[in-house]
Amino acid sequence: MVLELGPTARITLALGLMIALQTILVRLPYLGFVFEYVDLVLILTVFVGIQPRVLRAALVGMTGGLLQDLLWGVLYGASGFTKMLIGYTLAVVSVKFSLDSKITRLLVLPLSSVTNTGLFAFFLYFFSILPPETTFRDIVRIGMFALLGNTVAGVVLFPLGDRWLGKWIAVRSTDEPLAPRAF
Repeated sequence: MVLELGPTARITLALGLMIALQTILVRLPYLGFVFEYVDLVLILTVFVGIQPRVLRAALVGMTGGLLQDLLWGVLYGASGFTKMLIGYTLAVVSVKFSLDSKITRLLVLPLSSVTNTGLFAFFLYFFSILPPETTFRDIVRIGMFALLGNTVAGVVLFPLGDRWLGKWIAVRSTDEPLAPRAF
């Protein structure tokens, strides 16, 4: 007997798996520093956000970001808000432009990674949590490491997501379009 899971259950399991995997990978003794700059929840948010399902993308980003905020507790709500904004924006843009090709996804992920780092740094600065000795150069360095880490992880994880989540979250050609796409 094969247990058949629906789209909500699969995305919920994937989100829980990403949170658990990221928590474990960051704490590895000799390799943890490599995974400090990889945001698996952001990768899942981008994966879901490239489909024109606005509510689903925003909820995945918000839920994953809030779980990260609860686990790491830097500024509660900042990660949830930034990821929700990224998921929502990607889903709204994907209504007009097709973002679900493999090449486009690998171009959208680095842009989302830099946006996530910039928004999070802005919130830390705005609420005076950013250490005073932090310079713009430090934020750019962290953003570039995050860009590299998330892009490499996305190259590995997007095919797995296509295989496990693809048929549940993809808008297939037989679906009714939400709005005509420009391209």
